[in-house]
Amino acid sequence: MMEHVRADAFDTGTARLRRGMLVRAMLAQNTGTGCAFGGLAITVLALQDRYGASLGMAAMALSLAVLSMTAFGPLIAGAIARWGLRRIMPAGVLLSLIGYISLAYAPSMLFALAACGLLIGPGAALFAALPPAVLAGGWYPEARGKVMGITYLPLFTTVIPVVGVSIVQTYGLKVFFLSLAALHLLLLPLMLGVVDPSMEALDDQGPAESPGLGSRHIVILGGAMFWMIAVADGILNGTAITGGAHILPIVTEYKASMEAGAVLLAVSGASSIMGSLFSGYACDRIGAANTLGLAGVGFAIAWVLLAITGWMPALVVSSFLIGLCGASVFPPLNALVVQIYGAEALPKVLGLLGVMTLPFTFLMSPAAGWLRDYAGNYEPVFIAVVIASGAAAAIFFGISRYLARNGGSVSDIPEAVLSPVNPT
Repeated sequence: MMEHVRADAFDTGTARLRRGMLVRAMLAQNTGTGCAFGGLAITVLALQDRYGASLGMAAMALSLAVLSMTAFGPLIAGAIARWGLRRIMPAGVLLSLIGYISLAYAPSMLFALAACGLLIGPGAALFAALPPAVLAGGWYPEARGKVMGITYLPLFTTVIPVVGVSIVQTYGLKVFFLSLAALHLLLLPLMLGVVDPSMEALDDQGPAESPGLGSRHIVILGGAMFWMIAVADGILNGTAITGGAHILPIVTEYKASMEAGAVLLAVSGASSIMGSLFSGYACDRIGAANTLGLAGVGFAIAWVLLAITGWMPALVVSSFLIGLCGASVFPPLNALVVQIYGAEALPKVLGLLGVMTLPFTFLMSPAAGWLRDYAGNYEPVFIAVVIASGAAAAIFFGISRYLARNGGSVSDIPEAVLSPVNPT
Protein backbone atom coordinates (compact mmCIF):
# COMPACT_ATOMS: atom_id res chain seq x y z
CA MET A 1 0.00 0.00 0.00
CA MET A 2 2.79 2.39 0.95
CA GLU A 3 4.61 1.62 -2.31
CA HIS A 4 1.45 2.38 -4.27
CA VAL A 5 1.07 5.76 -2.55
CA ARG A 6 4.71 6.60 -3.25
CA ALA A 7 4.32 5.66 -6.90
CA ASP A 8 1.26 7.89 -7.22
CA ALA A 9 3.10 10.76 -5.55
CA PHE A 10 6.05 10.22 -7.87
CA ASP A 11 3.80 10.23 -10.94
CA THR A 12 2.02 13.38 -9.76
CA GLY A 13 5.31 15.14 -9.07
CA THR A 14 6.72 14.17 -12.47
CA ALA A 15 3.58 15.33 -14.27
CA ARG A 16 3.74 18.66 -12.45
CA LEU A 17 7.41 19.03 -13.33
CA ARG A 18 6.74 18.26 -16.99
CA ARG A 19 3.96 20.83 -17.15
CA GLY A 20 6.21 23.38 -15.49
CA MET A 21 8.94 22.84 -18.06
CA LEU A 22 6.42 23.15 -20.91
CA VAL A 23 5.15 26.45 -19.50
CA ARG A 24 8.74 27.70 -19.16
CA ALA A 25 9.50 26.71 -22.74
CA MET A 26 6.42 28.54 -24.04
CA LEU A 27 7.13 31.69 -22.01
CA ALA A 28 10.79 31.71 -23.04
CA GLN A 29 9.94 31.40 -26.73
CA ASN A 30 7.23 34.04 -26.52
CA THR A 31 9.36 36.52 -24.59
CA GLY A 32 12.38 36.22 -26.84
CA THR A 33 10.68 36.21 -30.23
CA GLY A 34 7.76 38.39 -29.16
CA CYS A 35 10.01 41.20 -27.95
CA ALA A 36 12.32 40.90 -30.96
CA PHE A 37 9.80 40.49 -33.78
CA GLY A 38 6.76 42.13 -32.22
CA GLY A 39 8.70 44.80 -30.31
CA LEU A 40 11.46 45.87 -32.70
CA ALA A 41 9.07 45.81 -35.66
CA ILE A 42 6.99 48.69 -34.28
CA THR A 43 10.00 50.86 -33.41
CA VAL A 44 11.30 51.46 -36.94
CA LEU A 45 9.70 54.90 -37.31
CA ALA A 46 10.43 55.83 -33.69
CA LEU A 47 14.11 54.93 -34.09
CA GLN A 48 14.23 56.93 -37.32
CA ASP A 49 12.81 60.00 -35.55
CA ARG A 50 14.92 59.57 -32.42
CA TYR A 51 18.27 59.47 -34.21
CA GLY A 52 17.47 61.19 -37.50
CA ALA A 53 18.46 57.99 -39.31
CA SER A 54 17.37 56.71 -42.70
CA LEU A 55 14.52 54.22 -42.93
CA GLY A 56 16.95 51.56 -44.10
CA MET A 57 19.22 52.11 -41.09
CA ALA A 58 16.26 52.01 -38.68
CA ALA A 59 14.96 48.79 -40.26
CA MET A 60 18.37 47.20 -39.75
CA ALA A 61 17.71 46.91 -35.99
CA LEU A 62 15.36 43.97 -36.48
CA SER A 63 17.52 42.52 -39.25
CA LEU A 64 20.62 42.52 -37.04
CA ALA A 65 18.74 40.78 -34.24
CA VAL A 66 17.53 38.12 -36.69
CA LEU A 67 21.01 37.83 -38.22
CA SER A 68 22.76 37.17 -34.93
CA MET A 69 19.97 34.90 -33.71
CA THR A 70 20.31 32.79 -36.86
CA ALA A 71 24.10 32.89 -36.96
CA PHE A 72 24.38 31.62 -33.39
CA GLY A 73 21.76 28.93 -34.00
CA PRO A 74 24.13 26.16 -35.18
CA LEU A 75 26.26 26.63 -32.04
CA ILE A 76 23.40 26.31 -29.56
CA ALA A 77 23.10 22.51 -29.71
CA GLY A 78 26.75 22.16 -28.73
CA ALA A 79 26.28 24.68 -25.91
CA ILE A 80 23.27 22.74 -24.61
CA ALA A 81 25.24 19.48 -24.63
CA ARG A 82 28.18 21.09 -22.81
CA TRP A 83 26.53 23.38 -20.26
CA GLY A 84 22.88 22.36 -20.18
CA LEU A 85 19.68 24.35 -20.57
CA ARG A 86 19.67 25.43 -16.92
CA ARG A 87 22.82 27.48 -17.54
CA ILE A 88 22.42 28.79 -21.06
CA MET A 89 18.76 29.85 -20.90
CA PRO A 90 19.17 32.22 -17.91
CA ALA A 91 22.36 33.54 -19.52
CA GLY A 92 20.43 34.28 -22.70
CA VAL A 93 17.64 36.06 -20.83
CA LEU A 94 20.19 38.20 -18.97
CA LEU A 95 22.01 39.05 -22.22
CA SER A 96 18.79 40.15 -23.94
CA LEU A 97 17.71 42.08 -20.84
CA ILE A 98 20.96 44.07 -20.97
CA GLY A 99 20.36 44.59 -24.68
CA TYR A 100 16.94 46.20 -24.20
CA ILE A 101 18.26 48.41 -21.39
CA SER A 102 21.07 49.45 -23.74
CA LEU A 103 18.50 50.27 -26.41
CA ALA A 104 16.56 52.42 -23.97
CA TYR A 105 19.60 54.60 -23.27
CA ALA A 106 21.43 54.25 -26.60
CA PRO A 107 23.12 57.59 -27.45
CA SER A 108 23.29 56.90 -31.19
CA MET A 109 21.83 54.73 -33.92
CA LEU A 110 25.06 52.75 -34.20
CA PHE A 111 24.97 51.99 -30.48
CA ALA A 112 21.36 50.83 -30.83
CA LEU A 113 22.26 48.57 -33.75
CA ALA A 114 25.14 47.11 -31.75
CA ALA A 115 22.75 46.32 -28.90
CA CYS A 116 20.47 44.45 -31.33
CA GLY A 117 23.26 42.51 -33.04
CA LEU A 118 25.54 41.77 -30.08
CA LEU A 119 23.13 41.41 -27.16
CA ILE A 120 19.47 40.91 -28.13
CA GLY A 121 19.98 38.49 -31.03
CA PRO A 122 22.57 36.23 -29.34
CA GLY A 123 20.56 36.32 -26.12
CA ALA A 124 17.39 35.25 -27.89
CA ALA A 125 19.32 32.44 -29.59
CA LEU A 126 20.33 31.14 -26.17
CA PHE A 127 16.84 30.95 -24.70
CA ALA A 128 14.12 31.48 -27.32
CA ALA A 129 15.09 29.65 -30.52
CA LEU A 130 16.21 26.01 -30.20
CA PRO A 131 16.30 25.65 -26.36
CA PRO A 132 12.49 25.77 -25.88
CA ALA A 133 12.14 22.94 -28.40
CA VAL A 134 14.77 20.88 -26.58
CA LEU A 135 13.20 21.59 -23.19
CA ALA A 136 9.61 20.83 -24.17
CA GLY A 137 10.42 17.94 -26.47
CA GLY A 138 12.82 16.43 -23.96
CA TRP A 139 10.17 16.28 -21.25
CA TYR A 140 7.46 15.08 -23.66
CA PRO A 141 9.28 12.66 -25.98
CA GLU A 142 6.03 10.80 -26.62
CA ALA A 143 4.24 13.93 -27.90
CA ARG A 144 6.89 16.18 -29.41
CA GLY A 145 4.70 17.38 -32.26
CA LYS A 146 1.93 18.42 -29.91
CA VAL A 147 4.17 20.25 -27.44
CA MET A 148 6.02 22.01 -30.26
CA GLY A 149 2.71 23.49 -31.34
CA ILE A 150 2.09 24.72 -27.79
CA THR A 151 5.63 25.98 -27.24
CA TYR A 152 5.79 28.02 -30.43
CA LEU A 153 2.36 29.64 -30.30
CA PRO A 154 3.17 33.31 -31.14
CA LEU A 155 1.10 34.86 -28.34
CA PHE A 156 3.39 37.77 -27.42
CA THR A 157 4.00 38.55 -31.09
CA THR A 158 0.29 39.26 -31.30
CA VAL A 159 -0.07 41.28 -28.09
CA ILE A 160 3.16 43.30 -27.90
CA PRO A 161 2.58 45.38 -31.08
CA VAL A 162 -0.81 46.61 -29.89
CA VAL A 163 0.34 47.44 -26.37
CA GLY A 164 3.72 48.67 -27.57
CA VAL A 165 2.40 51.32 -29.94
CA SER A 166 0.34 52.81 -27.13
CA ILE A 167 3.38 52.85 -24.81
CA VAL A 168 5.63 54.46 -27.44
CA GLN A 169 3.08 57.18 -28.24
CA THR A 170 2.22 57.92 -24.61
CA TYR A 171 5.51 57.45 -22.76
CA GLY A 172 8.20 57.30 -25.43
CA LEU A 173 10.67 54.82 -26.84
CA LYS A 174 12.79 54.57 -23.68
CA VAL A 175 9.88 53.39 -21.53
CA PHE A 176 8.90 50.84 -24.17
CA PHE A 177 12.37 49.29 -24.29
CA LEU A 178 12.51 49.27 -20.49
CA SER A 179 9.14 47.47 -20.51
CA LEU A 180 10.62 44.78 -22.76
CA ALA A 181 13.56 44.52 -20.37
CA ALA A 182 11.08 44.14 -17.50
CA LEU A 183 9.48 41.16 -19.27
CA HIS A 184 12.89 39.51 -19.39
CA LEU A 185 13.46 40.31 -15.72
CA LEU A 186 10.19 38.59 -14.82
CA LEU A 187 11.19 35.59 -16.93
CA LEU A 188 14.62 35.21 -15.33
CA PRO A 189 13.48 33.45 -12.09
CA LEU A 190 11.52 30.93 -14.15
CA MET A 191 14.60 30.18 -16.27
CA LEU A 192 16.64 29.64 -13.12
CA GLY A 193 14.17 26.89 -12.31
CA VAL A 194 14.69 25.01 -15.58
CA VAL A 195 15.40 21.31 -15.14
CA ASP A 196 17.28 19.66 -18.00
CA PRO A 197 15.65 16.63 -19.63
CA SER A 198 17.61 13.41 -19.93
CA MET A 199 20.73 13.36 -22.06
CA GLU A 200 19.05 10.86 -24.38
CA ALA A 201 16.42 13.47 -25.19
CA LEU A 202 19.11 16.05 -25.93
CA ASP A 203 20.95 13.61 -28.16
CA ASP A 204 17.76 12.84 -30.08
CA GLN A 205 17.04 16.51 -30.80
CA GLY A 206 20.46 18.06 -31.19
CA PRO A 207 22.44 18.10 -34.43
CA ALA A 208 24.90 15.29 -34.78
CA GLU A 209 27.54 17.75 -35.88
CA SER A 210 27.90 21.45 -36.43
CA PRO A 211 27.48 22.70 -40.01
CA GLY A 212 31.10 22.77 -41.08
CA LEU A 213 32.45 21.93 -44.53
CA GLY A 214 33.32 18.26 -44.26
CA SER A 215 33.10 16.00 -47.29
CA ARG A 216 29.42 15.21 -46.68
CA HIS A 217 28.56 18.91 -46.46
CA ILE A 218 30.43 19.53 -49.72
CA VAL A 219 28.25 16.89 -51.40
CA ILE A 220 25.12 18.70 -50.25
CA LEU A 221 26.46 22.13 -51.21
CA GLY A 222 27.43 20.81 -54.63
CA GLY A 223 23.85 19.86 -55.49
CA ALA A 224 21.66 22.24 -57.51
CA MET A 225 18.60 21.26 -55.45
CA PHE A 226 20.13 22.60 -52.23
CA TRP A 227 20.83 26.00 -53.75
CA MET A 228 17.37 26.25 -55.28
CA ILE A 229 15.85 25.55 -51.86
CA ALA A 230 18.25 28.01 -50.19
CA VAL A 231 17.36 30.86 -52.56
CA ALA A 232 13.61 30.29 -52.39
CA ASP A 233 13.60 29.75 -48.62
CA GLY A 234 15.74 32.85 -48.12
CA ILE A 235 13.31 34.94 -50.17
CA LEU A 236 10.29 33.73 -48.19
CA ASN A 237 11.92 34.32 -44.80
CA GLY A 238 13.28 37.69 -45.88
CA THR A 239 9.84 38.71 -47.13
CA ALA A 240 8.28 37.77 -43.79
CA ILE A 241 10.81 39.91 -41.91
CA THR A 242 10.39 42.79 -44.35
CA GLY A 243 6.63 42.73 -43.88
CA GLY A 244 6.93 42.91 -40.11
CA ALA A 245 9.44 45.77 -40.19
CA HIS A 246 7.76 47.90 -42.86
CA ILE A 247 4.05 47.56 -42.25
CA LEU A 248 3.96 50.64 -40.00
CA PRO A 249 5.90 52.88 -42.43
CA ILE A 250 3.65 51.69 -45.28
CA VAL A 251 0.51 52.38 -43.25
CA THR A 252 1.69 55.89 -42.35
CA GLU A 253 2.24 56.65 -46.04
CA TYR A 254 -1.44 55.87 -46.52
CA LYS A 255 -2.18 58.46 -43.78
CA ALA A 256 -3.48 55.80 -41.39
CA SER A 257 -2.88 56.07 -37.65
CA MET A 258 -0.21 54.22 -35.68
CA GLU A 259 -3.00 52.44 -33.83
CA ALA A 260 -4.24 51.05 -37.15
CA GLY A 261 -0.72 49.83 -37.86
CA ALA A 262 -0.59 48.10 -34.49
CA VAL A 263 -3.87 46.36 -35.24
CA LEU A 264 -2.43 45.13 -38.54
CA LEU A 265 0.63 43.75 -36.76
CA ALA A 266 -1.65 42.02 -34.27
CA VAL A 267 -3.66 40.52 -37.14
CA SER A 268 -0.42 39.28 -38.66
CA GLY A 269 0.65 37.74 -35.37
CA ALA A 270 -2.70 36.03 -34.85
CA SER A 271 -2.76 34.63 -38.37
CA SER A 272 0.69 33.14 -37.84
CA ILE A 273 -0.90 30.76 -35.33
CA MET A 274 -3.21 29.57 -38.09
CA GLY A 275 -0.24 29.39 -40.47
CA SER A 276 1.53 26.79 -38.36
CA LEU A 277 -1.59 24.62 -38.29
CA PHE A 278 -2.45 25.22 -41.94
CA SER A 279 1.01 24.35 -43.22
CA GLY A 280 1.01 20.98 -41.46
CA TYR A 281 -2.37 20.11 -42.92
CA ALA A 282 -1.33 21.33 -46.38
CA CYS A 283 1.86 19.25 -46.30
CA ASP A 284 -0.20 16.11 -45.78
CA ARG A 285 -2.65 17.04 -48.54
CA ILE A 286 -0.56 18.57 -51.32
CA GLY A 287 3.07 18.02 -50.33
CA ALA A 288 5.75 20.17 -48.72
CA ALA A 289 7.09 21.82 -51.88
CA ASN A 290 3.62 22.84 -53.07
CA THR A 291 2.85 24.24 -49.61
CA LEU A 292 5.96 26.42 -49.81
CA GLY A 293 4.95 27.47 -53.31
CA LEU A 294 1.55 28.55 -52.02
CA ALA A 295 3.29 30.57 -49.30
CA GLY A 296 5.15 32.44 -52.04
CA VAL A 297 1.90 33.10 -53.89
CA GLY A 298 0.30 34.34 -50.68
CA PHE A 299 3.16 36.75 -50.07
CA ALA A 300 2.86 38.07 -53.62
CA ILE A 301 -0.89 38.66 -53.22
CA ALA A 302 -0.32 40.38 -49.87
CA TRP A 303 2.19 42.83 -51.32
CA VAL A 304 0.02 43.49 -54.37
CA LEU A 305 -2.76 44.51 -52.00
CA LEU A 306 -0.35 46.75 -50.10
CA ALA A 307 0.66 48.37 -53.37
CA ILE A 308 -2.73 49.12 -54.88
CA THR A 309 -4.78 50.44 -51.97
CA GLY A 310 -4.70 51.94 -48.51
CA TRP A 311 -8.25 50.75 -47.81
CA MET A 312 -8.22 49.31 -44.29
CA PRO A 313 -10.04 46.02 -45.05
CA ALA A 314 -7.53 45.31 -47.85
CA LEU A 315 -4.63 46.10 -45.49
CA VAL A 316 -6.11 43.69 -42.94
CA VAL A 317 -6.24 40.94 -45.58
CA SER A 318 -2.65 41.73 -46.58
CA SER A 319 -1.43 41.58 -42.97
CA PHE A 320 -3.33 38.35 -42.45
CA LEU A 321 -1.61 36.79 -45.47
CA ILE A 322 1.83 38.00 -44.38
CA GLY A 323 1.44 36.37 -40.97
CA LEU A 324 -0.17 33.21 -42.37
CA CYS A 325 2.50 32.70 -45.03
CA GLY A 326 5.39 33.64 -42.77
CA ALA A 327 4.46 30.88 -40.32
CA SER A 328 3.89 28.45 -43.20
CA VAL A 329 7.55 28.28 -44.21
CA PHE A 330 9.47 26.41 -41.50
CA PRO A 331 7.24 23.31 -41.00
CA PRO A 332 7.01 22.37 -44.71
CA LEU A 333 10.70 23.18 -45.18
CA ASN A 334 11.50 20.54 -42.55
CA ALA A 335 9.25 18.06 -44.35
CA LEU A 336 10.84 18.85 -47.72
CA VAL A 337 14.38 18.39 -46.38
CA VAL A 338 13.42 15.02 -44.87
CA GLN A 339 11.79 14.00 -48.15
CA ILE A 340 14.90 14.82 -50.18
CA TYR A 341 17.83 14.16 -47.83
CA GLY A 342 16.41 11.83 -45.19
CA ALA A 343 15.60 12.32 -41.51
CA GLU A 344 19.19 11.70 -40.37
CA ALA A 345 20.48 14.60 -42.46
CA LEU A 346 17.80 17.06 -41.26
CA PRO A 347 19.88 18.94 -38.63
CA LYS A 348 22.86 19.16 -40.98
CA VAL A 349 20.88 20.48 -43.95
CA LEU A 350 18.88 22.94 -41.82
CA GLY A 351 22.12 24.25 -40.31
CA LEU A 352 23.57 24.84 -43.77
CA LEU A 353 20.35 26.46 -44.99
CA GLY A 354 20.35 28.79 -41.98
CA VAL A 355 23.81 30.03 -42.87
CA MET A 356 23.23 30.27 -46.62
CA THR A 357 19.96 32.21 -46.30
CA LEU A 358 21.45 34.89 -44.02
CA PRO A 359 21.95 37.38 -46.90
CA PHE A 360 18.19 37.34 -47.52
CA THR A 361 17.06 37.48 -43.89
CA PHE A 362 19.56 40.21 -43.07
CA LEU A 363 19.52 42.40 -46.18
CA MET A 364 15.97 42.36 -47.54
CA SER A 365 14.42 44.56 -44.85
CA PRO A 366 17.09 47.32 -44.77
CA ALA A 367 17.34 47.14 -48.57
CA ALA A 368 13.61 47.84 -48.77
CA GLY A 369 14.11 50.87 -46.53
CA TRP A 370 17.00 52.20 -48.58
CA LEU A 371 15.08 51.66 -51.82
CA ARG A 372 12.12 53.55 -50.39
CA ASP A 373 14.37 56.43 -49.29
CA TYR A 374 15.98 56.58 -52.73
CA ALA A 375 12.70 56.48 -54.67
CA GLY A 376 10.71 58.61 -52.24
CA ASN A 377 7.91 56.01 -52.04
CA TYR A 378 7.33 52.28 -51.65
CA GLU A 379 6.37 51.54 -55.27
CA PRO A 380 9.72 49.96 -56.30
CA VAL A 381 9.74 47.98 -53.05
CA PHE A 382 6.30 46.56 -53.83
CA ILE A 383 7.42 45.56 -57.31
CA ALA A 384 10.65 43.94 -56.08
CA VAL A 385 8.98 41.94 -53.29
CA VAL A 386 6.15 40.70 -55.54
CA ILE A 387 8.65 39.56 -58.19
CA ALA A 388 10.86 37.87 -55.59
CA SER A 389 7.90 36.10 -53.95
CA GLY A 390 6.69 34.92 -57.33
CA ALA A 391 10.16 33.59 -58.14
CA ALA A 392 10.27 31.67 -54.85
CA ALA A 393 6.84 30.19 -55.57
CA ALA A 394 7.96 29.14 -59.05
CA ILE A 395 11.06 27.44 -57.63
CA PHE A 396 9.11 25.40 -55.10
CA PHE A 397 6.40 24.45 -57.60
CA GLY A 398 9.19 23.38 -59.96
CA ILE A 399 10.78 21.27 -57.21
CA SER A 400 7.41 19.63 -56.58
CA ARG A 401 7.04 18.68 -60.24
CA TYR A 402 10.62 17.40 -60.37
CA LEU A 403 10.12 15.20 -57.32
CA ALA A 404 6.82 13.89 -58.70
CA ARG A 405 8.50 12.90 -61.97
CA ASN A 406 11.39 11.19 -60.16
CA GLY A 407 9.41 9.36 -57.53
CA GLY A 408 10.47 11.72 -54.74
CA SER A 409 14.22 11.25 -55.23
CA VAL A 410 16.94 13.62 -56.41
CA SER A 411 19.39 12.22 -58.91
CA ASP A 412 22.40 14.37 -57.95
CA ILE A 413 22.38 13.33 -54.26
CA PRO A 414 24.41 10.18 -53.59
CA GLU A 415 22.88 7.50 -51.38
CA ALA A 416 25.64 8.09 -48.82
CA VAL A 417 24.15 11.48 -47.99
CA LEU A 418 20.88 9.85 -47.02
CA SER A 419 22.47 7.45 -44.54
CA PRO A 420 23.28 8.25 -40.91
CA VAL A 421 26.17 10.64 -40.43
CA ASN A 422 29.55 9.01 -39.91
CA PRO A 423 32.60 10.74 -38.48
CA THR A 424 34.79 12.29 -41.14
